[in-house]
Amino acid sequence: MIKSYSWQNKSLPVYYFPELASTNYTAWQLFQKGNVTPFIVTADQQTAGKGQWGRQWVSSQGGLYLSIVLSPNITIEQPSHLTISTVFGITEMLSAYQIPVQIKWLNDIFLKRRKLGGVLTETRVKTNQLKAVVIGIGINWNNKVPAMGIALKNYLSNNNNINAELDLNFTLKEKINSKQLPAKIINLNDLKQIVITGTLFGCQRCFEEGLTAILPQYEARLLNEFDK
Repeated sequence: MIKSYSWQNKSLPVYYFPELASTNYTAWQLFQKGNVTPFIVTADQQTAGKGQWGRQWVSSQGGLYLSIVLSPNITIEQPSHLTISTVFGITEMLSAYQIPVQIKWLNDIFLKRRKLGGVLTETRVKTNQLKAVVIGIGINWNNKVPAMGIALKNYLSNNNNINAELDLNFTLKEKINSKQLPAKIINLNDLKQIVITGTLFGCQRCFEEGLTAILPQYEARLLNEFDK
């Protein structure tokens, strides 16, 4: 079990719970109690997981459910940039393991035209200033999924030609220490490492280079209704 995560010479504490109503909700509770950002909350299952527009996110045992809390120096009009950046970063990382993920605008991750996961970004604003952002992420690993969903472990098991071995491109090699990443995706803990890394990588690029730097790659993965 991950107890902390190292990123850019900073250690992010990871708070683990067997079951929560919502990792986002608990993340806000910890923030309000004074926990210093950034930090991560993860759970084995959620009883009241949320998706975009208040939809329920089915969160049974075996899936990835985590939230990352940041205090970014951005304007209150820009939290959607972090949703895009997170989806970009996660899909970049999964693609580095030869998994052909795509994006359904704005916040959903698809695989073989079925929903693999999604991102829900929530903010807290005080006197017109952004105080914190919670980025909630759900990825299907070995959990029960709806008819239109797909679980990554099942996909890997059913596609023996997909080795899911790490192969970083030039940009990722510049920004990410490959020693922090698993060589292959074997279990849920491996997937957590990859998703956390992808989220922080995407957000960092947005902070340093602006959204326009990552939009071309994000848009290149957008799901087209005519794709097969």
